[in-house]
Amino acid sequence: MGVLQLLVIFAIIAVGIISEKRKILNAVQIEGLEIFLFKISMPCYLFSSILGHDLSLLINTKYIFGYLLSFAVVASLVVLFFYKKDSTSAICVKLLASGYVNAAIYTLPVITFLLGDPIAGILGNLIQVIVIQTIFVTILSFINHKEKSIVSKLMSVFTTPLVSLPIIALVCNFLQINLHQIITSIITTLGMGASGIALFTFGLTLGGIKLRKDIFSKDLLLLVGVKNILHPLLAFSIGKYVFNLETYWLYSLLIAASAPTAFMVYVIAKQFAIEAHLVKGVIAISSILSLFSLVIIASIIFNF
Repeated sequence: MGVLQLLVIFAIIAVGIISEKRKILNAVQIEGLEIFLFKISMPCYLFSSILGHDLSLLINTKYIFGYLLSFAVVASLVVLFFYKKDSTSAICVKLLASGYVNAAIYTLPVITFLLGDPIAGILGNLIQVIVIQTIFVTILSFINHKEKSIVSKLMSVFTTPLVSLPIIALVCNFLQINLHQIITSIITTLGMGASGIALFTFGLTLGGIKLRKDIFSKDLLLLVGVKNILHPLLAFSIGKYVFNLETYWLYSLLIAASAPTAFMVYVIAKQFAIEAHLVKGVIAISSILSLFSLVIIASIIFNF
């Protein structure tokens, strides 16, 4: 069964890669698919999953602390590597590049397919967006004064469907608010297939990657090494030996830490005009290497 699940993941990603290579979808169609995924399908999937889960099982404090501690250790190492030669803003962006993972189109669907339960992926997505992204966007906004208002920037983060719908679902779950069956049916239907669409979109991203010599640098190789090798090893060690996580949560933490750098980091870097070229390279290389990590992790999970 484990081999079949892994093959399904790779097959969906491969369809995305082939579609991009053969230009089956044009740029406008791909953009439309990504908008549907990030603004409708994935938020609806997260909403229905949170609404249907026992809240006590969703809020796993050990997993939350393990996730944040793994990020904090990686961040500390990056600071040690770069504090002498980089500005605070550049270090912040590099911290995100080495620890802010692609939750929506990698972690969540991979956890769903490999482990059969999306709850850890949902929780990880919430941790990243609500805690990590908010903190770093606030810091960068304060340092660079690029935004008219930090409050307005934070509001824009929390009002995006990928954040707002899960939060609304959490509130409804906590207060035991029963929504009308028509509403839940519509949301559930719109969210169906989100994991498959996410993996297909990840394949499109991989298919569009063009590696050039000019993107490689010492900083890029260092950040990729931290992201794709050190981060997973630290997360697994922290989850197993510090927090003694149960098997499902331990493997979910390992999958999350081995995920490639999120495209959102490039958006942030470009917005503040800080290390955008470097971040784009990190995303490309870490995305390719994550496929090899996936095979290793699957072999651990299913004892190949």
